[in-house]
Amino acid sequence: MRDQVAKESPHPRRPSPQDYWSIVRAQLRRNIGGMIGFWIIVVLVLTALAAPLLANDRPIVAVYRGEVVFPSLKAYVDLWVPWKSLRYSLKSWQWNVDPPYFPFSEHYPQLAGKSWKEVDGGAELTFAIWPPLRWNPNQFDATALRLLPSASSGHYFGTDDQGRDILARLIHGTVVALSVGVISVGISAIIGIALGLLAGYVGGAVDVLLSRVTEVVMCFPTFFLIIAVIAFLEPSMINIMLVLGLVGWTGKFRLIRGEVLRCRGLEYVVAAEAMGVPAWRIMVKQILPNAIAPVFVSIAFGIASAVLTETSLSFLGFGDPTVPSWGEIVSQGRAYVSQGLWHLTVFPGIAIFVTLTAFNLFGQGMRDAMDPKLRA
Repeated sequence: MRDQVAKESPHPRRPSPQDYWSIVRAQLRRNIGGMIGFWIIVVLVLTALAAPLLANDRPIVAVYRGEVVFPSLKAYVDLWVPWKSLRYSLKSWQWNVDPPYFPFSEHYPQLAGKSWKEVDGGAELTFAIWPPLRWNPNQFDATALRLLPSASSGHYFGTDDQGRDILARLIHGTVVALSVGVISVGISAIIGIALGLLAGYVGGAVDVLLSRVTEVVMCFPTFFLIIAVIAFLEPSMINIMLVLGLVGWTGKFRLIRGEVLRCRGLEYVVAAEAMGVPAWRIMVKQILPNAIAPVFVSIAFGIASAVLTETSLSFLGFGDPTVPSWGEIVSQGRAYVSQGLWHLTVFPGIAIFVTLTAFNLFGQGMRDAMDPKLRA
């Protein structure tokens, strides 16, 4: 009966057309390894974004002396809001506003030098919602030096030789690892895509010059170049990210250049040129969307490489000492392996392994999803 209805139907159903990225998404969903890597990356990103709310020595929300404050949110607000300048501007405008506290900041004059833990349980702090882990990554606990993992002490992953909570440092270390990976690869992607697009489309002397510059930059040993830069500048995450970004664009340049050369002679590009469309518009609107796909695979692998470079530098003592880093924890644990302090190397080692594996699995899944030979 169904066959008869289908034959009599004047408009039989046809499969709906799919664009390129819809096909890639469908292929990626079928890749078990790629999806595992994707969901691990999602967990890592959420952990990094919520780090101040997961591990902190300040409450998330509190009622102190009758005022509602949000001390843990200072990590999201203090970096972007100039509280002191704002307060001065309010005075200069002669507004009758001079608050004794800043609700999303760490500047609370009422505390008088005390920490939030010291006022916890007092009459002035009438309500507080604390993070699940009530330790700051740089907070010292003199009573718990080199403590093994223990739930009774409140240090579930133990402490280091300075009494800092390992779990808190692992959570906040996710912010450092992903920041270095994403920002450095973002810088390299912008440079590589811009130069590759220019070299592939313009060609001629521009292509030759940029290709030779790329070959020279590829000869730079990235790891030792970062060490040399740190030797002259103050060790910081910003310097590491800049160096990684400024020397890591060569692979993306070659990918984009090759794709642009392939698209350069296609009919829609020739037609756009014949219609007098500006060159920049052809490059950005016509060629780039069809040439950028392989770069996403390179970005996934590049983030894993940047994370490994940062942890290696911190392991060797060339990282930023002011931020929690997985490599620094492993380096510290190396001196205490003989004393049975296995947690200083095992937990950060697992974090590094899982992060690198996730980005590599996702990169391989993207590569397979974009390969037309593997499509069903």
